[in-house]
Amino acid sequence: MIDRSRQIALFDRYDQPAVNIAAVADCPDFVTPAKDAGIPPFARVLHAVGRASLDVPHMRLRLLEGRVSEVKNLTLSYTVIGRDQNLNFSTIPFVADFRDFLKNYLADREIARNAVELRLTPLTNRDYIFATCLPWLRFTSIQHPMARFGDCSIPNVAIGKFGFAQGRVDFPVAVQAHHGLIDGLHIAQFIARLEEVLAEAVNDPTR
Repeated sequence: MIDRSRQIALFDRYDQPAVNIAAVADCPDFVTPAKDAGIPPFARVLHAVGRASLDVPHMRLRLLEGRVSEVKNLTLSYTVIGRDQNLNFSTIPFVADFRDFLKNYLADREIARNAVELRLTPLTNRDYIFATCLPWLRFTSIQHPMARFGDCSIPNVAIGKFGFAQGRVDFPVAVQAHHGLIDGLHIAQFIARLEEVLAEAVNDPTR
């Protein structure tokens, strides 16, 4: 496992150990073929977030009771507009097969949209990515609330409004993570991998 003991020791002394970076992802237009196939574009992005985070070793690292662990399986928890335009949550396991992922995504999204109570999942482990989509905003920065554990070792990923030009799509993407585990380099690697995964979906949006 990657040794981050020196970095963790440094940033554990900080009141706020999170690093936040926002950038613009740029890739071939995966949105149009997804919509043509009846696939919500955010479902494609969320699946790509899962793949990219598992493909970047530092994005797999978490802290639990002061000990570093490495994510093997991943759960994606993302925000949904529920009743009365209020926030709610959908939580689904990441699976590599996009068709299976999409089936779970669509089913749980509807449950979240119609739920009366907040759908809070007990966090008994750290095998999560928290995600949010703000399709109305081309944001340039974002600050997430800290998770209840207080160590912010579960990464938060935010996706903003799509822009289209000359057969390409770009959108803001922001990553918040524990700086003891993840540096700017690794966030850049994650965004680059996210772009690659989304580019793969252009010719076959169901893959």
